Amino acid sequence: MLSLAALFFALVVQASQFQPWEQKLEQLQQQHDLAFSLMREVHAALLLRIQKDDRALSMLISLDPPKRRATGYGLLPEILDDAPRTAMIPVETLYSLKWLETRLDKEFREIGFLQELLSKEAEPGYLVTLFNDTWKRLQSLENHLGYHAKWQEAVTQYPAYFSEKNDLIVLARAMKLLIDNSGPPKLIADLRQHLLQKIAPFKPTRGLQLSYGDDGEMTLPVTVCTDIENKRFRSAFEAGVQEVITQSSAAQKHRFSIALKWRIIRPEVLYGGNAPSRGAAINVGAHYALFADCPLVITTGASSLNARVGERIFLSTEPVSRRTLAHEFGHLIGFEDAYLRGYDGNPGDPYGVTIVEWSGLSSGLMGDSDGGQVSSEMIETLVRAYGNPVAN
Repeated sequence: MLSLAALFFALVVQASQFQPWEQKLEQLQQQHDLAFSLMREVHAALLLRIQKDDRALSMLISLDPPKRRATGYGLLPEILDDAPRTAMIPVETLYSLKWLETRLDKEFREIGFLQELLSKEAEPGYLVTLFNDTWKRLQSLENHLGYHAKWQEAVTQYPAYFSEKNDLIVLARAMKLLIDNSGPPKLIADLRQHLLQKIAPFKPTRGLQLSYGDDGEMTLPVTVCTDIENKRFRSAFEAGVQEVITQSSAAQKHRFSIALKWRIIRPEVLYGGNAPSRGAAINVGAHYALFADCPLVITTGASSLNARVGERIFLSTEPVSRRTLAHEFGHLIGFEDAYLRGYDGNPGDPYGVTIVEWSGLSSGLMGDSDGGQVSSEMIETLVRAYGNPVAN
């Protein structure tokens, strides 16, 4: 049995293994959990209030229940309609734990205001609107917590990688300054091209090779292994690839198409008869390792959608559009994201670093997963990479 001194020493060693930002993130997660509990109480009280008022019963349908988004093995995202295309301009977005702390404090005040209005018999319609708005903001903040858990850790694990990205952020900020001050167009274009070449180099995926038809048409066969048995989702994924890539004007011009084929590996086969239950939390790295003889994989179980070039796509339950799925498929065939992520500050600070993201550097599919288009340059890159067997 451990002595008190030994136990204290063990706890100190364990605490020292954590970065200061991890302790802050845990604190903010606990605050968010408390806010979630308070919103459940408000929801219950508001339901009772509405049910006692015949004139307000129609509002029940618009009252969002405070449910957390489920994550886990076998759970699939809702597929949304593609967003309308908008003009892309370089935009810098900052994500900080300090901002998140301030926003959580604000939401606690909003919840207190809701509780006060409930006690004062405020008008039900106003209460429902206020509740739904507050709940949507809390859901957004939950996504921010997951974002920081992922990227703050990445910054501490890969300092050399992010040091290179931070150098590019300096260039992106210089380019934006030139744009805002109507600088020389050629200099701006050259800076943008340099950034894109550094940010998104193409990495050919092993084993892919174009096939040619007698009429000169080019087809890139791509076989993807998956344990997703839901045919509707697979069909929607395939439709996204065809609509966004094969049916693009650039692909049509070059007479190029993607032939996506599925290799289905049932979960019980993958796990040797002991597959995780639906919705179970899994170690996605260990799960991916089970696809031992599969060059390309799409599977479930992640807390957020992510992909690795030439390897795999991990799905979460975050709603996703078909165009975004096509963007993720782009990673499987060799394309990097054409946006930039780095940081300001010091990873050892109490709030960690401020994550810096630059979007709008490219209007192509890999620079804009919501509205980007497949360019002629993308198709030409694929033809060069996979049209010559020697290159593979």
